[in-house]
This record gives sequence, structure tokens and C-alpha cells, in this order.
Amino acid sequence: MYYNIFHIGNIIFYILLGISVLLLMQKIIYHIVGLFPTKKFPDAKKDHKYAILIPARNESKVIEQLLISIKEQNYNHELIDTYVIVEDEKDKTCEIAKNYQNTYIFVRQHLERKGKGHALNEVIEHIFKSNKKYEAFFICDADNVLTPNFVKEMNKTFDAGYKIALGYRNSKNWNGGYIASCSALTFSMINTFHNKCRSRFNQNVILSGTGFYISCDILEKLGGWKFFTLTEDVELSMFSTVNDIKSTYNEYAEYYDEQPSKFKASWNQRLRWVKGYSQVNKKYKKKLLKGMLFDKKNRWSKFEYTMSILPVVCILTTAFIYAFFTLVLAIVGSCIDSPIAYKVYRAFIIASLSIYFFFVCYAMVMLYAERKHTNITLKNKIICCLMFPFYMACYIPIYFTSLVKKEVEWKPIAHTVNMDMSKNKEVELNFEESKSARQIDDDESILT
Repeated sequence: MYYNIFHIGNIIFYILLGISVLLLMQKIIYHIVGLFPTKKFPDAKKDHKYAILIPARNESKVIEQLLISIKEQNYNHELIDTYVIVEDEKDKTCEIAKNYQNTYIFVRQHLERKGKGHALNEVIEHIFKSNKKYEAFFICDADNVLTPNFVKEMNKTFDAGYKIALGYRNSKNWNGGYIASCSALTFSMINTFHNKCRSRFNQNVILSGTGFYISCDILEKLGGWKFFTLTEDVELSMFSTVNDIKSTYNEYAEYYDEQPSKFKASWNQRLRWVKGYSQVNKKYKKKLLKGMLFDKKNRWSKFEYTMSILPVVCILTTAFIYAFFTLVLAIVGSCIDSPIAYKVYRAFIIASLSIYFFFVCYAMVMLYAERKHTNITLKNKIICCLMFPFYMACYIPIYFTSLVKKEVEWKPIAHTVNMDMSKNKEVELNFEESKSARQIDDDESILT
């Protein structure tokens, strides 16, 4: 009886593993393509006019680097206006913003509407009512830093006809501990192993955080910014896919932001991501499925978003359940003195080590693929690879927490890292300064 249970469990495991591998084939192809050179866009025939929107309540400790990086863009500065969004005109952020040309301070009036989406909507409605005319809005967080060619490169994608485009998201603090490096590595995965291939094959990309633009004519038709979920970037990604609005990715439009370095801050951030993804998936899954089956345009992008993370979840769930199954069965076998209990223990050990070393190898491949972009030290590379499996395993309890927790709010993360762009090095702020720095989530300048 004991042997039969173990045997049947193995058969089910191999069947599910085979199904998972088939589902993963498309992802595997994307990963292979991601190792090759990225798509290049032709030089723009025209320099277009843009506005950069920065939600920046109490961001006086970090916003100046972003404003400096905007000032140093290799682009016609008369075609770039910057809007710094605050809640109080006495905010120290305003004093800094006043020192920069073509920079406007927008003080929010409707503070009862909480969240980044409402802050963006309020300033966009104000711009639409004014005489200012722009062709696209860039969305940035106050802790971002843009490389000098960022706008110039993004202008190429806009000139090529893309209504939405995302730049390459890099990290300020690759060497800020394993949490920070593992978090940065997940965005590298999105950049290189997903968006690079999607862009090459003219499919909709996955927007992550900030560092993207959206065409003004889209928002004019909507009547403003209408994305208010916990993960408005994911919502915009799905909205554009459902409505056949082509988006793309430009690896050469690089920008930096800070990743959380503490476990609790990372947990809260990822809990919000998972909860927000559930909100967006619930809102759009029927439209995506219908579009995948019946629409003639953009069908493959809709298929990808319908499948979403299912292939990855399928293989990981299969592996973890098999490891748990063999562990329980091995303990039972020891209790009843089964002669094959040692085989079950061996199966558990092999399954567990296979999962662990798969993620270690995956992290190694990602770091190799991103070697030209990262400034991580050899020591931190090793630590990152060894800890990456545990970082990813945290998504399991995070997922179950999101199911039982009805309300998920943005939790503050202190921004303590600035970057010397001339040397491409991270610079830690003084501790006493960092305590008074703007306490926000690392990729959402939430105005509350």
C-alpha cells in the first residue's frame, strides 16, 4: 500500500511536470531570445514635446537628482516640461523644484482622493484645461534618475508610432544586500527575458513601476488618468492589450530607482503587487479571454496576458507539492518502518535540491545576461544567487496572505540611496537625513 502511494505520486508528478514544460515552451523561447541583442529603433524624424509627471510629496531628500538628470538630457529642453506634484506649497520639495527651468509645481486640491492614480489624474486634468499642449506624458517617481539619452531614446519609439513605451529599469543599490539585489534581479528578468522578446516580435510589453510614457491622445479620450488599482502599471498593461494599443520596450532608454533592502519592506511591497495583480486580473480576464478567442488584432498578446503567470505557477506548484508529498510520506514511512522509506527521503531531498539549484542557476543566467548593466560586486553576486531561491519562495506565503487579507495598503519604504551618475555609483544618505526622508513605497510615489 505504501509503495503504491509513492508510485502513483511519482506518476502524477511526471505527468504534471510534462504538462508544465509544455506550457513553459513559450517562456523558454522568450528567455533564449532575451540573450541576443535587443531591438533598435530608427532615429526620430521629429523631436516631440513631452511632460514629465512626478508625484513628489515630501521628496526633498531625493528629487533633486531626478531634476538634475532631466536638466542633463540630450534633448531639446524647450520640449520638456516637468510637473512636480505635492500636497502642500510649504513642502521643501517645492523650494528645490523652483530652481529648475520648465519645472512647474502642482499643489493638489482633492486630498480626499488618495493614491498615485488620483494624483496623476488631478494634474493631467489641470494640464488638459490649460493652454499647454503635449504629445505624451512620462511617469516618473521622485527617486528615479534618468540617463542622459533617456528622453532621446524614448522619442524614437514615440516617433515610430508607439503610444506607450517603457525604458530599461536598473537599480541604484545592487550592492544594498540580498533583498535589494534579488528585487533588482526580478526587474532584470522582466526587462531581458520578457519585454525584450515581446518588443522584438511587436507584442505588448509588461509595464513595471515607472519610466514609461503614455500618449496624451489616449488619456484625452479617457478623460484623464483612470487607473486606480494597487498596481496601476499592470492595469495599464492589460488595458492597452485589451484595447489593441501597441506598447514597446526600449533597452537603451535606461533609468535607475531604489530597491527595498529590508525584508519587511520587501514583503509589504510584494504583498501589494500580488493583491493588485488579483484586482487587475479580475477586472480584465473576461475581456482578455474574449479577445484572445474572437479578435483578429493583437491576439497573441491577449493570449499571453490570459495565460499570464500560469505556466510558471504550474511548474513551481508541481515541484513544491511533490517535495511536500515526499516529505510527509517519508515521515509516515519512518513511523511504520517501511523498507522503502529511505527512497522516499531521497526523492524529497532530490526534489528540494532541484528546486533550489534551478533558481540559483536561473539567477546566474540573469546576472550574466545583465552583466553590462549591473555594478554588483562578485561577493554580492554569489550571495544574490544563493539567496534568490528563498526570495522567490516567499511568494508562496505572500500569495496566501493576500487571499485572507482584504485590505492591502502602501507601506512606507525609506529612500536612502542617491546616485552619482558621473561615476555610476550609489551613494548612501546620512542616516539622520534618511530618517526624515520621504517614506514611500519604492516604486510608487503615493500621495496620501
